Amino acid sequence: MANEIAQLIIRIEGQVVQTVPLGSELLTIGRTPDNDLSLPHPLVARQHAELRLGPAGAVLTDLGSASGVFIGGTRLLAHQPQVLPGDALFRIGPFEIAYQSSPPPAAEPGEPSPVEAAALIARATPPPAPPTPPRPTFAAPRPHGPTSRYLADLPVVYHDNEFMGRFLQIFEAIWEPGEQRQDHIAMYFDPATCPAGLLPWLARWLDLDLNLHWPEARQRALLAEAIDLYRWRGTRYGLTRMIELCTGLTPEIAELPAQPFVMRVRVTAPADQPVDRQLLEELIATHKPAHIGYILEIGL
Repeated sequence: MANEIAQLIIRIEGQVVQTVPLGSELLTIGRTPDNDLSLPHPLVARQHAELRLGPAGAVLTDLGSASGVFIGGTRLLAHQPQVLPGDALFRIGPFEIAYQSSPPPAAEPGEPSPVEAAALIARATPPPAPPTPPRPTFAAPRPHGPTSRYLADLPVVYHDNEFMGRFLQIFEAIWEPGEQRQDHIAMYFDPATCPAGLLPWLARWLDLDLNLHWPEARQRALLAEAIDLYRWRGTRYGLTRMIELCTGLTPEIAELPAQPFVMRVRVTAPADQPVDRQLLEELIATHKPAHIGYILEIGL
């Protein structure tokens, strides 16, 4: 198989949004722009999958993504390479990707512009609200009883001493909660599992202005991606993802050919969902490139 003639055709809502020729042996697929094939959608992981070309053909591997990779109705096992047959079709998030080992007879007409492709992606299946992460669970304090488990650390002569067992329960009741917290201390520093009261404290560590009136799931999602957002700050992807996390809305960002160094940010919201224009202005001003101006449009 000649690698230079193989290609991927990416569709969303049945319309072609991108065609990618496979000119190298390895193609990475993910949400962030540093992938060879960037699929900007919340259902796509940062590093979602990879496609390798070799003597046996194209080999697709799911890199442990949360939403998975599907061939037909079958989800691929994580980190288990799967050989693709010729002209195979697989799905990642809302994207249908056709692998063609040879070029089609003629290019499909009507391929949208980058702005139209971004609009199609924005109208795709809306990102579900981040699930509320499980709260940390700790073992309940040991019930009061005639003996304490601390007796096991004393010489055998004290093991049957009822008074000593009840006396040690005083110290066990005081120290056990602290020992349980110490055993699970890592959960207090994870945005997915820490108590809700610690979220503002973690936000201060990362120099984030966390709105305490936001839903808890939104606060946790923003903290979980904070480091990655700092990495992409000042880029189209970073600004788009920041607006998605803070408002739940996917913006359309386009450059204006007639106005150099000016970008248009358009946000479309459902009629029953109010838009905080001041918040959008703050997010854009903070996370856009410093030398770029912007025009904000809010539609319904």
